[in-house]
Amino acid sequence: MKHGLALATAMVCAWVSAGAAVAGDLPAGPALSINPDEQAVYETVLASWLGREQGRQRINQTLSPPPSTADPEVDDCARGLTFPKATAAGQGGKSLVGVQFKRKNIELVDGSGWRPADPGQGIAEGRSVASAVKDGFSHSLISFSQIAFSQNGEDALVKFGMVCGRLCGTGSTLRLHRTRGVWTVANRCGGWIS
Repeated sequence: MKHGLALATAMVCAWVSAGAAVAGDLPAGPALSINPDEQAVYETVLASWLGREQGRQRINQTLSPPPSTADPEVDDCARGLTFPKATAAGQGGKSLVGVQFKRKNIELVDGSGWRPADPGQGIAEGRSVASAVKDGFSHSLISFSQIAFSQNGEDALVKFGMVCGRLCGTGSTLRLHRTRGVWTVANRCGGWIS
């Protein structure tokens, strides 16, 4: 009986190991929910915002709905563009989960669990303004919307925001244009600052 139990245990272990090896060959985690053009737009916005800064940066993996051409603050950015009707209705639950940004030190986080190092709190605790602001920026969170591409695919609208505390943040809607396969920021509109 002991021999039979040992043999059965060995067979189950071998079967589980074989199954694990097959499962290990499958891609882990969720599929990418953005395409290469979308990633290129996000990369361009990051480069525009961060410049040469190479410090650690947190990005909210959840994308908000795309900018709406019905929003008066988007008028300047959307002027002269035609968008597919699907853009107005939104594009479902896209996210950045699984995206690997080219820029170093990018950390995708669940924005609902993020907590700032609020500069106002740091100042209230006696830290210098410069130190509190530097700490706040180093713990900031960047958020993006989904992208609204123009009918011809050569222009895109995306919302961008950076928050580093209760009264520490900025954002706007950006219009990007693609020339010879390279995206550049063409206009900013609907900006806010706190």
